[in-house]
Amino acid sequence: MSGTSSTRGTARLRLLLAQLIADHFKAYDLPMLGERLGLAPGTEGEAFSSKRMYISKRLNALDDAGVRRAGRELARDIANDELDELVGNGSPADEAISSALHRFDREVVHRRWTDALERRATDPEGAITLARTLLEDVIKWLLSKQNVAYDEKADLPVLYRLIAADLRLAPDAHTEDVFKRILGSCQSVVESLGTLRNKLGDAHSTGPRRVKPHGRHAELAVNLAGTMATFLIATWERQTA
Repeated sequence: MSGTSSTRGTARLRLLLAQLIADHFKAYDLPMLGERLGLAPGTEGEAFSSKRMYISKRLNALDDAGVRRAGRELARDIANDELDELVGNGSPADEAISSALHRFDREVVHRRWTDALERRATDPEGAITLARTLLEDVIKWLLSKQNVAYDEKADLPVLYRLIAADLRLAPDAHTEDVFKRILGSCQSVVESLGTLRNKLGDAHSTGPRRVKPHGRHAELAVNLAGTMATFLIATWERQTA
């Protein structure tokens, strides 16, 4: 489901970018604009033939992350509500997490992240579920790499305790009070993400009195999951370098 949603969102963003650029820019502007957006180079002559085709051809050559980067760059020039929604109003933190997760696992983990970003404002419940699943994916991948046995059906907090113990991130593995408190807070964040997903995500049937999450709840869950995932990855990379 997440892959399909992400693909649809990127496809829509490609169409919207081509439309906005064709409507707001002259043909002779496109080669320089394209360079700023991270598109392949071209000539004014090609752009004069068809502005929309010139842009669409180059957008189609970009992966999901590249299209989102182009969208965020264009959003600096053009005020458009749908564009802001599709690119998730990306922050520097989004960019840093996206880059780390793209290096780590482009096909599954990074796609899950970009899908969660796209759904923060439009589908908070789905974004919360993806946030939890993203962190679970990363933890299971690291446990496998470390040859640590785990139950596939284990809850997220159980999985986190396993990888935290293996990477020496458990509070009890440290004597400095400040590190014990920080790492204890990390454990609380993971437990809270699991609880938030169970209560507010779309993984369970909705009851008539169930609380509906808002975009701010989804943004918090997605950002926390992304931050914890990159922290675990960075720790593992440092210890295995």
